[in-house]
Amino acid sequence: MKKLLQKINKQALILSLLAVLTVLSVPLYDKITNSYLNSSLKQSAVTYAVTRSINAAVSIIQESSVTVGVGIEGNLALGQALDPINDATERFSDLLTLSLWALGSEKIIYELSKLPVFTLIIIILALLNLFYKSKLLKNTLIVFILIRLFLPFSAVISSYFDKYYFEPNITKNIQTLKPYTKKIEPQNIQPQNSIWDKISNTINDTKNSLKEIQESAHFYIAHTPEIINAMLNLASLYLAKLLLNVILLPLLLIYLIKNMKLE
Repeated sequence: MKKLLQKINKQALILSLLAVLTVLSVPLYDKITNSYLNSSLKQSAVTYAVTRSINAAVSIIQESSVTVGVGIEGNLALGQALDPINDATERFSDLLTLSLWALGSEKIIYELSKLPVFTLIIIILALLNLFYKSKLLKNTLIVFILIRLFLPFSAVISSYFDKYYFEPNITKNIQTLKPYTKKIEPQNIQPQNSIWDKISNTINDTKNSLKEIQESAHFYIAHTPEIINAMLNLASLYLAKLLLNVILLPLLLIYLIKNMKLE
């Protein structure tokens, strides 16, 4: 027994105890982690829906400008004036898609790390680490600890920042954008039975369509600064959240473990 205990060094003991502590304590934070991941996914999905609604409305105005307003330079110019909003919504949608992918991947990894076999592997590696001096074994155990510990660790910290900074500011900017998600139907000219009725109704429909397009276009052009400013704010907030969860918090966790004198 004495010889067996002599094989156990301080670093191996600390790492193995950390592994056992991780297995025992992390489930206590599962509720926080699930709540954080689900609320973040829901918030990102709502933001994405609002953004795509604005993009769809602006795109319909631009397409209708071309369809109904052929040869009318002023009307075409109105459609072109909406390009900044269209570009902003498309670029922001790409960032939101990346954010949704990252959150979805985190949720999948987290669910996998909760499987009993994952816990069993950590316990086995922790026991082996006590009696076998192997750098590969130690590094493998560290990786498994990081995978199981990271998301609860990240969720606890991120939930605090979300509650007091990210969520209020994201909600504020989403509310700013919601008035601009008005539904706009594409303009189509319906065929008529009589040639003269067709010409007359086509002229009237075209006038009405042009008027509606111009009103909608002027509405969005007048509010372009507010729309783009809100999207820039949201893009900054989501990028900051992405950097915090994907880069800063993992580096912090690795730094804390590295400074436990495990090397």
